[in-house]
Amino acid sequence: MPRKIREFKAQVAREGFVYQPKRGKGSHERWRHPLLRKTLTIAGKDGDDVPPYLEKQLEDLLAKLEELREEEDS
Repeated sequence: MPRKIREFKAQVAREGFVYQPKRGKGSHERWRHPLLRKTLTIAGKDGDDVPPYLEKQLEDLLAKLEELREEEDS
């Protein structure tokens, strides 16, 4: 069973992403990590299921973040 948007947002916040203020109407939210240049856009209401493409985007961003942290440690 896919997880809900509210659970996804909680994980995003735990990983260090920061919520960006709204720029207009709609249910899209933008989250940005201080170390990354990309923004993660989350669409939908808290009770909706997370689409697979959004899970993949987060997975890719977390992999890039891990690479950056390893480079800093070297």
